[in-house]
Amino acid sequence: MDIIAFEKKLKNLLRKSPETNRQEIVQNLKVTFTPSLDLGDYSTNLLFLLKKYAPEKEEIILNLIKKWEGVYFKKIEILPNGFINFYLSDLILIKNLRDLAKNIRKYFSSNKGFGRKVNIDFVSANPTGPLTLGNGRSLVLGNALAEILKLNNFKVTKEYFVNDRGNQIRTLGESIKAVIFNLPMKENYYRGDYIIEVAEKLKNKISEKDKDEDVGRKAGEIILENYIKPVINDFGVKYDVFYYESSLYKKDLPQKILKIFNQKDLISEKEGALWLNLTKLGEIKDEVLIKKDGEATYFFSDILYHYEKIKIRKFKYVILIVGADHLDHVRRLKKALSILGIKESQIKPIVYQLVNIKKGESFVRMSKRKGIFITLKDLMDEIGLAPIVIYFLKTSPERHLIIDLELAKKESEENPAWYLLYAYVRLNQILLKAKKLGYKERKIDYQKMAAELINKEIYKDLVREVVVIKNLFLIIANNFSVHLLGEELIKFAKLIHNFYEKERILTIPLSERKLNFVKILKDTLGFLFDIINLPKLEKM
Repeated sequence: MDIIAFEKKLKNLLRKSPETNRQEIVQNLKVTFTPSLDLGDYSTNLLFLLKKYAPEKEEIILNLIKKWEGVYFKKIEILPNGFINFYLSDLILIKNLRDLAKNIRKYFSSNKGFGRKVNIDFVSANPTGPLTLGNGRSLVLGNALAEILKLNNFKVTKEYFVNDRGNQIRTLGESIKAVIFNLPMKENYYRGDYIIEVAEKLKNKISEKDKDEDVGRKAGEIILENYIKPVINDFGVKYDVFYYESSLYKKDLPQKILKIFNQKDLISEKEGALWLNLTKLGEIKDEVLIKKDGEATYFFSDILYHYEKIKIRKFKYVILIVGADHLDHVRRLKKALSILGIKESQIKPIVYQLVNIKKGESFVRMSKRKGIFITLKDLMDEIGLAPIVIYFLKTSPERHLIIDLELAKKESEENPAWYLLYAYVRLNQILLKAKKLGYKERKIDYQKMAAELINKEIYKDLVREVVVIKNLFLIIANNFSVHLLGEELIKFAKLIHNFYEKERILTIPLSERKLNFVKILKDTLGFLFDIINLPKLEKM
């Protein structure tokens, strides 16, 4: 029984009694993982709620729950602190191991999404420079979330929105022209080696009279193709769509949206600009849609873009992975879209904080405009792909992240990336040694294998952890908290290392069932690595 199904089962039990079918109990009931497998598999706050809202029903409900002991759970433990812990039964664990052995991908899959269309917009960095560390955080989180949603039968489109118009593109064009034609470098111009390199590629293709935005668009395309996409490819990420902002203005969509706003009496003209009167909807300020020079604002582009995704391409949800500085923008965008019949719940923002780099005792100071920054490519060259993926994945995006360069290079348990990669290597080493001793892989009776091995705690705990990760995929599909997977993979690695160090596998004669278990364990870990695009090393 998965954690979501179990929570539903508990709530259904409460709904059958008028005394416990109360909003305060049913809505606040939670089933969570325990902090440690020593405390069981699932835990619930049910007892707290019963004591507070229906103490007279406490004994009756607990007696009904205890009937599940021996069926779903080996033990149900009521703790003095008020929590109830549930230990999965051996029968449930045997079934999980058997199903895992038959088909790993199917084991981790569900129909939770019912084929609903989801658009994940992540990274979408302006093509004005190389990808930054913050962009990398978005890249890792977005791709892992997309793969988990696919496993849960969501139809996922991974999309990159290319800002190829507006002030930043115009400034990029001015910066390039300043380099090529030896013009004064203004304070707001882009700098850095990449600007010189892009200017070199364009010097025989543009003139000083060319429009700044046209030059910026050409430069932006070079940056996208030479500095952004190659790094995305290095991370193993494949986008389904690169959507260009300029394409929004090649049809009648802008006029259509302005007409709707006008019909609702939410458009006004002030100082030559066209405004959306969001103050009429409770916001503290209005937003400019069309500036006095006739150019559309980024806010208007965002309205068009999300209308196009939800109303024209028919996505049920749009997930936006954005930096913390975009949070207020997203809130106001939701309000504007609600005017167009788009529910605020259809826009799902995931906000991430800044990434800082620590080298020794000091932090590296960065400024993209001044050309003083560590790019995502720089960081990958310095510490490799795996530490970046693990550090970005295991920390909640809402927390500031510090990457210690010296720690990220250590080959020890202190470095979570090394520790995780080494778990896979160790499993591989067992199988390589077994083959030298004559082991040949073949299909066996997985039911008998599971029934024999589940009797030993060291095997049981590994299967219980796999069940946790399976459940975690359902939770992530529900609330998008993809960072939880990073933490859980490290727990899984710890159990694998403990298993490697304590369990004798390469006995004479060889145990076919034990070696098949190791193979399943290795393939499972490899499958999880594929989800987050982590390299599978055969040796270290």
